[in-house]
Amino acid sequence: MFTYDPKKAKELWAKADAISPWTGMFKLAYNADGGHQGWVDAVSNSIKNALGIDAEGAPVPTFGAFRDEITNRTIGSSFRSGWQADYPGLYNFLGPVFGTGGGSNDGEYSNPAFDALLQKGLAEPDQKAADADFAKAQQILFADLPQISLWYQNVTAVWSGNVSDVTMSWNSFPVFTDIVKN
Repeated sequence: MFTYDPKKAKELWAKADAISPWTGMFKLAYNADGGHQGWVDAVSNSIKNALGIDAEGAPVPTFGAFRDEITNRTIGSSFRSGWQADYPGLYNFLGPVFGTGGGSNDGEYSNPAFDALLQKGLAEPDQKAADADFAKAQQILFADLPQISLWYQNVTAVWSGNVSDVTMSWNSFPVFTDIVKN
């Protein structure tokens, strides 16, 4: 998707800074009760080293308090987010998070062309055609870059020799109907 290029990032930051000068501390908010401090510290250090600005994590004590600040638009900094789709379809990874007025569109992203492609895909009776519309919508996201996705969860699982045919589904749960007792 993107290549880590701190030199280019610093050049682009300088261009943006010429338009609207940056002062102060770049903060990345996260809920302190969720095990996020390690990666937030790493990302903050990467931003600091690549851009030459001050950056640090901004812990909020609990997930509930964190979500309240985001929902009430009082967070006052950048913030971590996460999303697990409800079903394995492209729309569910795009619409709720980036569609105008979407229930999980915490960044308030809005682009009429993006929304139109989502609606076109939803109205499409053919899934391949719908997926093509959603892929076009995703290209708009890559151009607009309303958020920077760092990773998608990866499942880690172990099982005993008493079972076989263990596989994990799209949402990181075991496919229980496929597991065989040895």
